[in-house]
Amino acid sequence: MQQFNFEEVLNRMVEENPRYHRDAYLFLREALEFTQKAVSKASRKQVRHISGQELLGGIRDYALAVYGPMAITVLEEWGVSSCEDFGNMVFLMVENN
Repeated sequence: MQQFNFEEVLNRMVEENPRYHRDAYLFLREALEFTQKAVSKASRKQVRHISGQELLGGIRDYALAVYGPMAITVLEEWGVSSCEDFGNMVFLMVENN
């Protein structure tokens, strides 16, 4: 199986499915890392998978930390207007390895 770097895969995903802005995927990746760190810290440094509910909570916390009261405006500018959009983005990222 051929390995791609994140930037290559991201460029291909945005080209094939421009529904979400490139920055939305970058934000989601950062929010996932933010959430994973918070969850592993809370569970005594044990790395584990996170649930969809935990991810959405982490996305909320990260968006507020980074964008404050402008978070909703920024996300909507990127084509993200609901939790379902984040779910769609996660599945697109999984489909593209």
